[in-house]
Amino acid sequence: IRLSLVGSEMCIRDRKKCGHVEMLPSMGWHFIYHDRHFFYMTGRNEDMIRFCVPHLVKANEYNTELLSDAINETNRNVKFIKAVKLDCGSVSLDYDHKTTSDESADTIVPHIINALDFASTYLLNKLKRT
Repeated sequence: IRLSLVGSEMCIRDRKKCGHVEMLPSMGWHFIYHDRHFFYMTGRNEDMIRFCVPHLVKANEYNTELLSDAINETNRNVKFIKAVKLDCGSVSLDYDHKTTSDESADTIVPHIINALDFASTYLLNKLKRT
């Protein structure tokens, strides 16, 4: 598998996990897992894999301090995940992974998807605090 296609190839092979997979030109591959939208972002660097959960929540629907605390806690406590508040006013989760020659897409990609799914739930649970 070419590294630039590793995410899409893995998702296409495992439709039970990712369901319908759609290629979006200049963006990458889109799929839904556990009712959340995911992207495998294609890029210029073939040894870097980037997955994200875009627009998980709208920032203006939460207290600023609560949102900031939830993002910071997610970044501190969930390994490999970066929660970010975007300029458009939403919060997204990113997972960037630099691949090595001895890694297998069959191992890496499910781990990334599961980690993002866990981080999504973690962040949403932190935002439910009152």
